[in-house]
Amino acid sequence: MRILYLVPGSTGPGFEESIIERRRIILQGMATPGTLIEAKASGTGPLSIESMYDEYAVIPGAIEAIINAEKEGIDGVIMGCAGDPGVDGAREVVSIPIVGPAQASFALASMLGRKFSIVTPVDQTIGTSIDLAVKYGFRESLASVRSAGISVLDINKDPDIAAKLSLDAARKAKNEDGADCIVLGCMSLAFAGFDKVASKELGIPVINPAIASLKMLETLIEMKISHSKKAYPTPASML
Repeated sequence: MRILYLVPGSTGPGFEESIIERRRIILQGMATPGTLIEAKASGTGPLSIESMYDEYAVIPGAIEAIINAEKEGIDGVIMGCAGDPGVDGAREVVSIPIVGPAQASFALASMLGRKFSIVTPVDQTIGTSIDLAVKYGFRESLASVRSAGISVLDINKDPDIAAKLSLDAARKAKNEDGADCIVLGCMSLAFAGFDKVASKELGIPVINPAIASLKMLETLIEMKISHSKKAYPTPASML
């Protein structure tokens, strides 16, 4: 199977093509035999997504890239942002499965515990993370959203600092908010690669959205199922 890891947005100083290639290599290492991982940026919008303004800016280019990916024979797409920008719109215009890291991670967290908390990079994405939990039907399972207090681009610059700040936020979520699972609410946090260490340190599951979305997508493709076109009907303008 061919899977595309699509970064919604642009590349440039602070988020170079080399970062995307590194992510492709990591995903390939986690993939099942027979899975080929491809990775690219959609090429339009900001270098990082830290607000709803940023999300809206990347959606048109991301959806266009997904339409092209289906035409090129890609079997499924991981949206490379844990805000899941444009996932619902993309599902309306293609038949291949599109997995949002947030939705996949929330579903997994709901299976592993009773209350999960999200660790997001910056304060500005706390509200949008709550909105996602509501949208996907997990509001009752959400204990809290905690900010690590580090920008997305700074996570890539110093993953060790990002790991420390995220672990501090996750520990507060566990001890003060009642979380029994943690979801990393950012793909840059996911690829910083500290989730296993954090899980051992905290004594509770820490869900990496990169792994969750990859394994969810592989399962959908292997089962030969995709999103319901009754739920995500093709727009009349495209018929």
